Amino acid sequence: MATRITKSQMTSCSLTVYKDGFALVKDTRSVPQLQQHEEIHFLGVARKLDTDSVIIEGMDVAEFVYEYDLMDELKLYEKYLGKQLMMYDAYTKESKPYMLLRANGPLVLQDMATKELIMNPRGELRFPETEKGFHVEPTLVWQVAEQMNEQVCVSYLTGGVSWQADYVISMHGDRFDLSGWLAMSNYSGVSFEEANLRLIAGKLSKAGNENAEKSKELAQIEKSETDTFSDFHTYTFPRSITLEDKQQKQFRLLSSMGSKAQMIYEINEQTANPDIYIEFDNSVENGLGIPLPAGVFNMYRTNPNDGSAEFIGEYRINHTEVGEKVRLKSGEACDIKVTTKKSGKYKEGGYEYTEYEYAICNTKGEPVEAVIRQKVPGRLWTVDESTHEWQKKRDKILLPIKVPVNQEETVKFTIRHDRSTRRTIGF
Repeated sequence: MATRITKSQMTSCSLTVYKDGFALVKDTRSVPQLQQHEEIHFLGVARKLDTDSVIIEGMDVAEFVYEYDLMDELKLYEKYLGKQLMMYDAYTKESKPYMLLRANGPLVLQDMATKELIMNPRGELRFPETEKGFHVEPTLVWQVAEQMNEQVCVSYLTGGVSWQADYVISMHGDRFDLSGWLAMSNYSGVSFEEANLRLIAGKLSKAGNENAEKSKELAQIEKSETDTFSDFHTYTFPRSITLEDKQQKQFRLLSSMGSKAQMIYEINEQTANPDIYIEFDNSVENGLGIPLPAGVFNMYRTNPNDGSAEFIGEYRINHTEVGEKVRLKSGEACDIKVTTKKSGKYKEGGYEYTEYEYAICNTKGEPVEAVIRQKVPGRLWTVDESTHEWQKKRDKILLPIKVPVNQEETVKFTIRHDRSTRRTIGF
């Protein structure tokens, strides 16, 4: 008789969920002392389990098989092909033995007494219990080679589990309230109860026999805080979760109130109206200070006239580490007008000069802070002249501008390219 290990014997469960819609499950259960060659039925695993990824720790097994969908009508018939069934006649109250010869399509039975063949018989078919019994839920069946530990951990990859991060930010002047939510979906065919949760941001290569090797690597990750491994970002959820099968559920990821932000009006060569950005520091001092998984920010701003919240856009961010700046694009400022032109271009010596002029008109009703962020081609360049302070950031020039109310601010600068340098690019 096989030994059944049910979910009631579970001592711990951990779930590592990836952005590609699959998860690593680590299911640890208390197993009584078993004999060599004894058969184990490990019940309650995911229906979408990847059999190539299974790892069993604490016990050496000689062989294992994954049993699933055994109560499906066709699979049940296939299980009894060539075996004897009993058919009960409700009218005569008698049962007769038959052998099942065909399961797919019309049923074909053979009368065990007369050897006659019967197609699609009428009556109640009764299936005798097999030595291994029936599985009403997905089950791993294995044969014990050696048991090393009472705690046995089964790790495997399964499809049907996914996550995404969503954020809601509400602006109140230069302050904001932020809430982050973790939306999870489970269609793996099994429920997870009181599971420790990790989230992995990043795309894994997952194909063919690489699954087993990758799952071995993932199963050995035992870290208690958010970090990175193998170029992927890991988030450890602060509490255990329960996620039923066929359930979509949201968990609070973070919350902050009164954090400080800055509204930036960003201008470039193609700008007619500046892009509006909300910028803030992801720091402890600013009421945050945890890594932000990639996700969508829904942005709201308080209307000063009646205190109502107005939707001002949504924006998707990439993974943002602690200490990094978050930049959210809200839209375009319709009451700030920008005209841009190249006012001159000439060469002198080994240099090439290009003159730019920006005219910025603010009818917003209050002073604004803007920044010109213009991309400059090439690497050997500098600013020869400028009406405003400037910064060089990689391949861009940045010029912070304060624009008074109902006035036009003019910004002029000249980019100087060094064309005299000789560089060898190949031969």
